[in-house]
Amino acid sequence: MSQSSGEPASSPQPAPGSQQPAPATARRPSVPGPPPDRRTAFGWPSSGWTGGSAANTDSVVRGRSRLPMKVIVGILSALLLVAVAVHLEPAIKAGLRDGAHGSWVATSKTCERRACTWDGKFVLPDGHVLVSSAQYSGKIPGSIHAGTSVPGLYPGGSLVFPPTGSDLWISLLIAIGFALVGLWWSCRTLVADYFRRRSLGT
Repeated sequence: MSQSSGEPASSPQPAPGSQQPAPATARRPSVPGPPPDRRTAFGWPSSGWTGGSAANTDSVVRGRSRLPMKVIVGILSALLLVAVAVHLEPAIKAGLRDGAHGSWVATSKTCERRACTWDGKFVLPDGHVLVSSAQYSGKIPGSIHAGTSVPGLYPGGSLVFPPTGSDLWISLLIAIGFALVGLWWSCRTLVADYFRRRSLGT
């Protein structure tokens, strides 16, 4: 018969040289990462999340996209201003019916895609050719051909107007106004910085 003692049975000891199992560690709860950037959501490259608000991100994007738009508007406004200013003085004279009276004679036609323009010469009543190349700024007959003659008024420049005058100067003034507004919008920041530096320097 086996004798039992009052002491509890001891757990078996591992053999010498054997590896003991690593104690189980509690798994840490997963912490959600930072919210994705808007650029990442749309497939744009992201430089990392900075924790900024959506308003700051929108202001940065708007600031980056506003610069090229200002450059484009400034260039187009400058080109429009130059192109319109060339014809403004003759258009004003034509509105006042001030200029040489004669005839515009069609000489050649130039077509690009579906748009065609006629070039001609301005001839005085005595037959003297005053301008060898000019376009007619008025209603041209539908049956026009090389040699067609139309009464005209030449105030200068490269356009011949109808002898009754023209209101083209009104459209040109409106175009100049748009060009000046475009230039002001595209250059106002540079102008303000320039005057600010001058005021600080003095």
